[in-house]
Parts: sequence; structure tokens; C-alpha cells
Amino acid sequence: MRFISKALIIASLPLFSAVSVAEVTQDCILEGTVDKKKAEQMGRDVYVAFHSSQRAESGSKCQLERRSRIQFKEPKNAMIENAPDGAKVKYRYTEHDDQAGEWQLMGISMP
Repeated sequence: MRFISKALIIASLPLFSAVSVAEVTQDCILEGTVDKKKAEQMGRDVYVAFHSSQRAESGSKCQLERRSRIQFKEPKNAMIENAPDGAKVKYRYTEHDDQAGEWQLMGISMP
């Protein structure tokens, strides 16, 4: 009976480890500029024109290209909404298993 229990536990380990570990498919630092005029034209609270991206850590994946489109989703009541036109922002963008990414504001520099 102990042999069968051990065999079942060992056989099920790959299932648990595959479910609990999400692969990071993008981990980037993006820098951009707040554009209030563009935000107004688009009917949004804020618009950021990103102009550079780099890996967040050495060895991490960051394969964003100029023609790539990622949806910038800033949480409501965030500091970025109060940033003036022309403010420089830095974000960390992390994507797991090619799903929608998470945005983390790292800093704002006033113009």
C-alpha cells in the first residue's frame, strides 16, 4: 500500500509544479512621456508615449519592438493621472505566460 501511495504522489508532482509556476514571458523597463493632448483627443485620462525599453534584469526577456502593441493599463486614482504634460515616467512591465501584463510605476520626473 505504501508503494502505491508513493507512486501516486511521484506521478502527480509534475502536475502541481506546472500549475503553480507561471513563466515570465516579458520583463521590461519602459520609459515614456505623458502626453495630455493625445489623452484628450483619445478620450482618456492619461496617455504615455513610450520611447525606450530594456530588460528589467539581466537574463530576463524583453522583446518589445516599435511595431509591438501592448495595452497600457494604469489603475484608477494612480499618481500618473496627476502628472503634468511632458512628465517623464518609468514603468516595469511584466507578462506571465503570454497573458495580459502588469504595470508598476517606478518613477515620475517632472518637466
